Amino acid sequence: MLIVSRRTLNFILVVLSISKLLNATANPGAAAARSQNNIRQREPWARPAAVPGSSYDVVTQLRGGSVTASVPEVKAFMDAVDLFGTAVFAFSGAVTAGQKGMDLLGMIVIATITAVGGGTMRDFLLDSGTVFWIRVPIYFKICLVTAISTYLIWPILERRMSWNASSKLICGADAFGLGAFAVLGTQKGSEFGLAPLMWVVTGTVSSTFGGITRDVLCLQAPRVMYPTKSLYATAPMIGSIIYTTLINKFDTSVEIASWICFTVTFLSRVYFFNSDVRMPHWDVPSWSQPQERINVLKSLSRLFSSKKKVAVSKNESTKPSSETIGYENEEMVQAEGVAMNM
Repeated sequence: MLIVSRRTLNFILVVLSISKLLNATANPGAAAARSQNNIRQREPWARPAAVPGSSYDVVTQLRGGSVTASVPEVKAFMDAVDLFGTAVFAFSGAVTAGQKGMDLLGMIVIATITAVGGGTMRDFLLDSGTVFWIRVPIYFKICLVTAISTYLIWPILERRMSWNASSKLICGADAFGLGAFAVLGTQKGSEFGLAPLMWVVTGTVSSTFGGITRDVLCLQAPRVMYPTKSLYATAPMIGSIIYTTLINKFDTSVEIASWICFTVTFLSRVYFFNSDVRMPHWDVPSWSQPQERINVLKSLSRLFSSKKKVAVSKNESTKPSSETIGYENEEMVQAEGVAMNM
């Protein structure tokens, strides 16, 4: 009962924290005014004003508010799904970290890296200044709340309701966010005037690099680089290629190209989830895989150590010690006496 009560209390605290974060996000003007009144001399640290069509305005619209500027439908949808995908990716990172035995801090770190790592790497490569989740803190808040909620609630759901982090529902949610990541990452390359090929690179990096970093930090093989699991990076790559082709070859509008890229990425990932299709790879023995290689090396180590012990025992047994010689002579004398008595 003590454990249940503590988890219930922690859950209430998390709900209150979420409510406070949403209230602060829904009324950025009041928060900015309080910040100016409390710290008058630190204007450079104040949160920048929300840009029309940004994630802040999308959240405000979803909560029944209104914004001063009109927001394109596709932009509002992508930003909303971007926030949703951030939560799903953070959940994936938190579950992986928890299953690896990390504590709450480790889960928060891995969840944040998984959710925003791709966009962070994209911003570094593009040298676009301060990374997006530092400029717009709602992304980090989502990662923080998701990681804490996963720590508190997921073990209960997994134990009592037999929920699985690899279920089709979670896969579908992940594919939903993956589609938005592919669209926004590809658009970022377009906005910086890069070559069309680099649009595909920015879209793919934005969608997958967070998961790669998660796997490396959790000491497991990056799933997007090995054919042991279903295709993952291929889905946003296909979506980015289609977006780039539509814009550069067919003069398609950004809105239509975005919808098509999102839909193709989403459907491709859902299809690959239960598909045996893999990227081309060499037909190498199974021991070339990281985990199998580790197991083989351990087996070889045990084999060599056992052979060494056998060799040492044989050498010791073949040494003609004085005690052995005396014992053998005594046996011979006894045998000769028995023979004479017969």
